[in-house]
Amino acid sequence: MKPRGERSGRTIVLVLGDAVAGIATFVAAVWFRRVVPIPGTLGLLPQENVSLDFFPWLLLVGLLTLFALYLTGVYEQSTEEIRERGGFLVAVLLNAALLIALFFLAGRPVPRTVILLQVPVFFVTLELWRWAGDRLVPIGIRPVLVLGASEDAGRAARALAGGAIAGHTLLEWRQQLETGPASPDLVPPEAQDVVFASQRSEDREYLIELLEKSVDGEFSLWVLPGLTDILTAGITSRTLGDLPVQLVEPRGAGLPARALRRLLDILAGPVLLVLAGPVIGLAALLVRLESSGGAFLKQARVGKGGQVFYIWKLRTMVANAEEGSGPQLAEKSDPRLTRIGKWLRKTRIDELPQLLLVVQGAMSLIGPRPERPEFVEGFLREIPAYRLRHLIKPGLTGLAQVMGAYATKPDVKLRYDLGYILHWNPALDIFILIRTVSTILRVSGV
Repeated sequence: MKPRGERSGRTIVLVLGDAVAGIATFVAAVWFRRVVPIPGTLGLLPQENVSLDFFPWLLLVGLLTLFALYLTGVYEQSTEEIRERGGFLVAVLLNAALLIALFFLAGRPVPRTVILLQVPVFFVTLELWRWAGDRLVPIGIRPVLVLGASEDAGRAARALAGGAIAGHTLLEWRQQLETGPASPDLVPPEAQDVVFASQRSEDREYLIELLEKSVDGEFSLWVLPGLTDILTAGITSRTLGDLPVQLVEPRGAGLPARALRRLLDILAGPVLLVLAGPVIGLAALLVRLESSGGAFLKQARVGKGGQVFYIWKLRTMVANAEEGSGPQLAEKSDPRLTRIGKWLRKTRIDELPQLLLVVQGAMSLIGPRPERPEFVEGFLREIPAYRLRHLIKPGLTGLAQVMGAYATKPDVKLRYDLGYILHWNPALDIFILIRTVSTILRVSGV
């Protein structure tokens, strides 16, 4: 377990100091080779072999240093725990390997003596800096709430109470969770970390509410996974004492994910809107020629944070299709669909007018598809976890749209949407875009 750097500022200070230490020791090693002759070498290091005059080189050295430290996990544990597992030495050696690779790829192989000099100096510097860093920005003690009555919950509570987890202490071990909706005071205000260790299906509602509150920054949420969770979620590299623990974090709702998606929307949205203009115009004409009524349909949808907004789409059903029945979900062979409407849905052309909302910022190219308020109300009653879809902006396309079938039920689509929100990465967005193009070309949209 680890504290969130954005709360205490500790991680930020350590990162800055680590970068300075990496750059300074590399510069010192190069300078030493240029002014001090070393037996067994050809002489002093020539200026042209390793240039330090070009600023981007030093910036790359610093970034590689931080990357090596991040990969070895030295920002996830206390200094004592890192030393016990030799984390600093591993990080320094990995940093050296990355530097060699960097200069080799750039056509400027770094002399071995520079690396041999920097490794021990960087190791000592890093140890001293972390010793000073612990006094400059102490790790602090974070109160932890343990929820659940499982054997693992007891182990976690005893480890925390016994001081076995550096920087953390047990606030409370709550074994009994009342069934039904989670109570507002489930998490005391002083709790900075919550460990959920219940395998009971009736406690899932608590996990949903805990996740929502953790998104607001009230606390960090950790889960002690069972055997089934380990088999499906993959390797767990963080521990609470000797127990595997997983940080439950909606990556898709985080700042990096939001920034990258918005950048994609800004760059691709206007281009796609211009390209889609003639297609939208032709489709609108076909809709008007086939049936009476307007070519476009305005509908209320539920977006980020549960807020209602309005979208425009091409009409795919007969005019006034819901006049007698009220709002109904469309089915695969829905008699209300027009002939051109069926084709527009399968090719997703009916959704293209929403590109304007992507450009405006109300929607994103990728995200859970927004649903109508009437349907959302029912879904929330039947599937409480459905509200987690509203953690991010709705999208023009999403994982559920490229992986599901036409008649995929809302609870199944939700699994895809939550998978995207909890396990987002840039490669997943690329995959969804490629699959979207494939879905359109195969005329198999959902």
